[in-house]
Amino acid sequence: LDARAWTQVVSTKGSAPSPRYGHSLISFGNRLVVFGGRDWRVANSFDSALHCFDLQRRRLIDLAVGGEGQGEPRGRSGHAAIPCEGGFLIFGGYASGRYFNDSFLLRVWP
Repeated sequence: LDARAWTQVVSTKGSAPSPRYGHSLISFGNRLVVFGGRDWRVANSFDSALHCFDLQRRRLIDLAVGGEGQGEPRGRSGHAAIPCEGGFLIFGGYASGRYFNDSFLLRVWP
């Protein structure tokens, strides 16, 4: 990517996530991971899928994830997310009239 110039990032492979807002985006080197958010076109749609984009190869990568303990987080928007231990930690958020006060850690890379 060019310094000090906007460049539209377009995927050459994979299907893009639906248009959304209220999601989080975490950077891991040349990879961006998107979690959660709402699809503005569908009422009460809160996404729990992970979407990974490799900036160097300009392609989307599917990240299959399993839960342990209490399982994976419910789809949500408006949560906080930070990089943590080779992955990221999410906290809180909102979905379908409910505010969350929970945390989930996902290790994406060792």
